[in-house]
Amino acid sequence: MTLRGSIDVLSHRRVIGWAWETDTPDIPVVVLIAVERRVLGRCRADLFREDLAVEGLGTGRCGFTLVLPVGLLSPRQDYAISVRREGDGAHLPGSPYVLAAPLRIVRAP
Repeated sequence: MTLRGSIDVLSHRRVIGWAWETDTPDIPVVVLIAVERRVLGRCRADLFREDLAVEGLGTGRCGFTLVLPVGLLSPRQDYAISVRREGDGAHLPGSPYVLAAPLRIVRAP
């Protein structure tokens, strides 16, 4: 089973990407998004994305979006975010992804 996909947006408030299984192209992949062993959310990759349809990835219905509650992840901390297929735990290519804390500008006194 070949899992394809990527993360397009990764922030302390949302995760947007796509996941597609080449062996079962018409069945949506369910992904688990986690920090270490703490699952942040579960998404069904079935949102239509025209860019993926144009690329020939099934019908293009392989996008997902997870909106994270305010305060779930501290903006002052770095995280390793894993995106894995539910069931067998296969990682999306590139997972885990690094979510870095934004740079802070400190003014000199």
